[in-house]
Amino acid sequence: MLYVELWGLRVNVYAQIAGFVGMLVLIWSYQLRRKGFFVVNTLAMAIFLLESCLLYADADTFTGIVLNAAAIVRNLLVLFCSVRLGCDLPVWAAVLLLAAIWAICAFRLGVWYTWLPPVLQTIFTLCSLKKNYYLLKAGALVLEGGNFFYNLYVGAYIGVLRQVLILCGLIAGVAVHIHRLRAERKRTGSHSAQEKQIL
Repeated sequence: MLYVELWGLRVNVYAQIAGFVGMLVLIWSYQLRRKGFFVVNTLAMAIFLLESCLLYADADTFTGIVLNAAAIVRNLLVLFCSVRLGCDLPVWAAVLLLAAIWAICAFRLGVWYTWLPPVLQTIFTLCSLKKNYYLLKAGALVLEGGNFFYNLYVGAYIGVLRQVLILCGLIAGVAVHIHRLRAERKRTGSHSAQEKQIL
């Protein structure tokens, strides 16, 4: 591993590079509609999984490894149900996945803030069950906002900076989406099919 000193902290360079690339891919995913979001978000979660594995020698990133791996499974299930079966992810499948997450992470949870990442992942997973653009983005806002406060509380200031950029990208993506819908409404004089389905 390659390490450098930054602001008095020992930084794993390879992990930070992976985290930075993952951040950019995640911001990209928040600019996309539902199907594109889950495809690109899966790539982002795979990169964050790599980051968590690279950090494991220096910090207890077990929960992060589990949550990133579970996010990949969730995204693939959502895509399979949507593309192959033409339906939403069944509630029972999401519940089983969440139960597995909590069962694996439970013995590693301690003080209150260690519960925050799995709680945030649970909220986002539940918000991703229906084909509702705004519900999905609301869940993402809770997830990323919660991650911001988590990083701030534990003193992970590089993570705080990353979360600020991710939140800005998320909000910008929603703003652009709303602007496009309004422009389409003005052009056609009626609500588009996308607005009616809230995708």
